Amino acid sequence: MAINANYFFIIVSLVLLSILLLFRPTPITNTIEDNADVAELELRNFTLYELGIDGLKEIMIGRYGFRYGDRIEVEDIDYTNSSKEHRNNLQADFGIYNNADLITLEGNVRYYREDGMKFKTDTAVINKQDETITAVGPFTMEKDADNAHGTNLFYDSKNGVTKAEDVTAFYTLTE
Repeated sequence: MAINANYFFIIVSLVLLSILLLFRPTPITNTIEDNADVAELELRNFTLYELGIDGLKEIMIGRYGFRYGDRIEVEDIDYTNSSKEHRNNLQADFGIYNNADLITLEGNVRYYREDGMKFKTDTAVINKQDETITAVGPFTMEKDADNAHGTNLFYDSKNGVTKAEDVTAFYTLTE
């Protein structure tokens, strides 16, 4: 029995049309939320150098770094700035460097300045433009044999102003 070619194509068309109408593909769920923050760049064990007209200005070292559109997040940050009168170094467990010249450091924050001044705290915000450091919470500051303990430190390196609350200080006076 011979099948007419027209019947064959009609049957194949009906089968394909029924597959199209009856079977729906399962929707693919979005694995990344619409408002999720995805890093543009990921770095591991890195060193960033910033050069200026006079030479090397800044060095940022970190174990893990993530660059987003508005900030850089760094684990185990080690930041050195040598563009000012005194070279200074900041270290912390975690840091956020945003594009507005603010660096927020969290966890075991340590500051060292070339002339021997240093302080330790848990949270600090550095404003590179104003050259200020604000440490929220308790801190310990040392320089040579002198030291001070207190809370809520504000340090203006440009104007040489240091302010804090609940300060207990031990100074060595020379005659």
